[in-house]
Amino acid sequence: MSNSDAISPNFTSPTPPDVAPPSLVYPEPLSAHDAEAFLDLRRESAWFESAGQWSTFRGPKAAEALNGLVTNDVTLLQPGEGLHAAALTPKGKVLCDMLIFRMDEETFMLTVLRACAPQWLATARKYVNPRLAKVEDESDKWATWMLYGAQASKAVAALGGAAHTVEDLGDVMMQGLAEWKLWQHGLWNIGPVNVRLIRAPLMGTTPGFIIMADARDAEIVRQRLEKSVYRQATRAVWNIARVEGGRPAWGLDMDDNTIPQEANLDTLGAISFTKGCYTGQETVARVHFRGHVNRRLRGLLGASPMPQHGQVVDATGKLVGDVRSTVISPRLGPIAIAMLRREVQAGDTVIVEGTEGPISAEVRELPFPE
Repeated sequence: MSNSDAISPNFTSPTPPDVAPPSLVYPEPLSAHDAEAFLDLRRESAWFESAGQWSTFRGPKAAEALNGLVTNDVTLLQPGEGLHAAALTPKGKVLCDMLIFRMDEETFMLTVLRACAPQWLATARKYVNPRLAKVEDESDKWATWMLYGAQASKAVAALGGAAHTVEDLGDVMMQGLAEWKLWQHGLWNIGPVNVRLIRAPLMGTTPGFIIMADARDAEIVRQRLEKSVYRQATRAVWNIARVEGGRPAWGLDMDDNTIPQEANLDTLGAISFTKGCYTGQETVARVHFRGHVNRRLRGLLGASPMPQHGQVVDATGKLVGDVRSTVISPRLGPIAIAMLRREVQAGDTVIVEGTEGPISAEVRELPFPE
């Protein structure tokens, strides 16, 4: 196969005659409270409830078993390290993307969006020999929050300190957190509670941490967050920051019809091209080494709000894609993540079709600029 040969299918499939096309959904502006929370996120920090679901791989061959199911190389992780990865269907489509953290030599913890958790757990239990590793749903055991923003390290330092630290929660601790590597995790104190703190780049270049606590301590941690000077933000604020940061969400921007490279999971560091075999690897490797995808997620900067599921056409009226995530950013205005054909380039002007008339939009690379 030559480099010009297409690997991925056409960007969209015709809607079956007995299935109605998806409704066009326009984004709503932020409420006054959320607009202030968004400003807090840009200037200081804000915190969010998490929508993640936790599971564990535990056993003498946990690393090898997990490595055969995901796109990234978990065998390279040391305790205290983590990474972004995806599980694929046998045909190489995204079953679920996930964050994976090594706890010790025989234990990994994973978090996925609740929307794709059932199929992930079913797949893991189907293919993993329980004598090698046990797969357990631990969603009820953990409570999780996310604290993000320009001053995220300062905010976490104000909540508590490293479990081994007995004094000085000021500048020294803040500087220490700022030096944590991406996906690094470790124990931390929030008041009397030990939590696991994870540095997770889930908003592009905006720094932030995942706070993971025993569910029995959830109320204590939540009260500390509520009493802090930092505002709680809603999922609407998170979604705007996620879109600005160019982070695809499963169920919105990608699903089990999406090849990982179409969702930019390669540029986001979620794929290893040197590891051993895993489910769906053949498609991913063929795209990387011998071909290309026909479509890829790009950003759109609209003249007015763009509807989710809106079709995107070029200057000639040719259908070139569709809108996936769409928001109204207080900073940038109407923006969206769209799946666009590869011939559409950054800087091109396209038209998003909607019930309220056509909308002119400029194609942007992801993430959107700061």
